[in-house]
Amino acid sequence: MRGQTGDSGQKGAGAVSITTRLGVGLVGCGVQAQLFLIPALKSNPNIELVALCDRDVRKLRQLCALHGVSRYYTDFDRLRADDTIQGIVIATPNYLHAPMAIAAMESGKDVLCEMPLALNFEEARQMMERALAIRRRLMPCMVTRLRTDVQTIRRFVEGNELGRVYYCKTGWLRGKEAWSPAGWWYEPQRAGGGAFLTLGSALLDSALWVLAPAKPVSVIGVAAKRSANLPVEDTAFAMIRFDSGAVLTVEVGWSLLVEKDFVYFNLFGTSGAALLNPITIHKEMHGRLVNITPQIPDRGLLRAAYQRLIEVWVDSLLRDISPSETMADALLIARITDAFYQSNAQRREVELNI
Repeated sequence: MRGQTGDSGQKGAGAVSITTRLGVGLVGCGVQAQLFLIPALKSNPNIELVALCDRDVRKLRQLCALHGVSRYYTDFDRLRADDTIQGIVIATPNYLHAPMAIAAMESGKDVLCEMPLALNFEEARQMMERALAIRRRLMPCMVTRLRTDVQTIRRFVEGNELGRVYYCKTGWLRGKEAWSPAGWWYEPQRAGGGAFLTLGSALLDSALWVLAPAKPVSVIGVAAKRSANLPVEDTAFAMIRFDSGAVLTVEVGWSLLVEKDFVYFNLFGTSGAALLNPITIHKEMHGRLVNITPQIPDRGLLRAAYQRLIEVWVDSLLRDISPSETMADALLIARITDAFYQSNAQRREVELNI
């Protein structure tokens, strides 16, 4: 392939001056990048989006023309060798996250990587250790926790407004238009897993953050396939126990008979409950259930969250500080994912031993 013109909380090798703009390259120009990452990068005044990288030349030409990006590459090695780039955003299929992140860091670049961070915990651990060894910053794209509605629920939990949280359930069921087994999601070597790895990471991002400081201690996982011929699971269910006594259930899939995408997050405490999509918060007061939902915008939540994610990443690089989205959280998600697949294979509850 040719090039053409057209976290870990670790200390960096040297901060970029806050008076300069950060040169950034993006690899992987799929839907997520087009809808959220590219607009967020372009809207940040401290970033210059230097180049895009993808295998599809026609797509690259269109995106560069649309967003005013000066050049593109179809070869990732050319992108990471570009001296005008200080940071690389990775939004490729799962199996490329670890090798691309490590290669980018070894080229002197700091990295923002989409979730899931890697195919498994061992790969994620290797990414973190390499970042520490060569003093580069590696930050996972844990973006759902940055949604305004999720952060609002977190504040209610922190303030003990809902009492002791004992149950949380979350799910992401993709609509019927996604039934067709096409693309890298169904390829084990490229996806690394099925619905739980691909969809569950985003749900665990927000759920674990809202439930903290409670720590997960065990996982029960069940995977299913709508067709026995499918190479990976297209539906998955998990129950995660916490040291606080709380229980989290996770339901994901792209083959259930639902008309459209259905994403939910329901949290229950001893004196109140919180739900998402749309956000609704009720609290028991004087023997009655009272709606105490604050007024927050309900449109563009994910787009705004990606803008905040880019702000956090850029600030950590320009000021040489640790980002709030740490590698420890991404490693925990990877460990839970490994435990899910182990539990499903062995048909038993798996302790995390964290």
